[in-house]
Formats: sequence, structure tokens, C-alpha cells
Amino acid sequence: MNADEGRERLIVAATALLRERPPDKVSVREIAAEAGVNHGLVHRYFGGKEGLVMAVLRRVFRETGAAILGEMDRDLAAAVGGGLAVLDRERWVVDLLAHVMITRRSAEGIPTATMMPVMRERVGEEAAEAMAGAMAVAEAATLGWLLFEPLIARGTGLDALPPDARRARVAAALAALLSGLEGPQDDAVVDKTDAGGRAGVD
Repeated sequence: MNADEGRERLIVAATALLRERPPDKVSVREIAAEAGVNHGLVHRYFGGKEGLVMAVLRRVFRETGAAILGEMDRDLAAAVGGGLAVLDRERWVVDLLAHVMITRRSAEGIPTATMMPVMRERVGEEAAEAMAGAMAVAEAATLGWLLFEPLIARGTGLDALPPDARRARVAAALAALLSGLEGPQDDAVVDKTDAGGRAGVD
């Protein structure tokens, strides 16, 4: 078994266990046993359990980015919805992220699921930077929705909708935030839209 295979086994094993329990309820030895490797490899490859948890987060966030990219040629709401669908399906990741933030009390070193690289590629560096505030609000809204969906849906009446329709409504609202929260820079984004008014994301 080479190093790449060892890392992959550990990430897959940690992902399986972290779906069920928070990091403080999962031991390094459990992860190694699930992966079929010596527990010392967790430290060798990841510097410890925390590093492995971060690798799990990065893996899911890459999947989120890929989902956004896959919808890039449609419209902004579809692209946002693609990423939201991944995080909705992998909701345990949001719980894991919240757990890590609470226990560490610092964001340093924690991977992020942000659309900034996507927007830089699609509309250019300057336009994307101008949209940073709108994107921060949209991403905060996304995490808030994923953490508190039952309460928010009930309070707003969205719980009457089927899950897919509910997600589509939220994705459309998030796309509207990205498109219009900071008016002056919208001209830069409009230049990149097609005749149907579609703004793409990377």
C-alpha cells in the first residue's frame, strides 16, 4: 500500500464514521481499524485526527464546487442549487463544521466552501471582489439554512413545500442575493450574462 492509497483509505473511513458521530466521539484507532491500516499513519499523513477531519471537509467542499461547476452553463440559481443539494445530502458536514468551529473557537486552518474562486473565474477578479459582501451574506444564509432548516421552514411556511421545491426556492433567493445585494458592481456581472439574463458561476 502506497501513501496515496493509505490517505484515501483513512479519508473514506473517517468520512463513514463522522457521518454517524462527532469527532470527539470517534477515535484515531477506530478510524485506522475501519481503514485497515496502522493508527500511526493518521499522524504521519495528516498530523493527527484534526488534520484528517480537515481533509474530510475539503473532500466534501470539492464535491460542492464540482456540483456548482456542473450547473454553470445554466443559471446562477441552478449553480447555487447544485452546491446546496450536495450540502443538503451531506448535511452531517454542516454539523461537523459547526462542531469544529465551536470546539476550536478559531477559523484558522478550517477549509471553506466559498463561491469566490467560482466567481473570479466567471466574472473576473475585480467584479468578484466587488461582490464579496453579497457573497458573504449569501454564504452565511446558506449555512444558517442548513443548520436551522426545520425551524426556518416552519416559521416561513416553506415546510409546506416538498424538499426539492423548498431547496429551489432557497437557491433562487440566494442567487438573487448574489446578483443584487451590492448594486454598483452589478454592471460588471451583467456584462457577463447572456441575452436571457443568466449569470454563470464557475
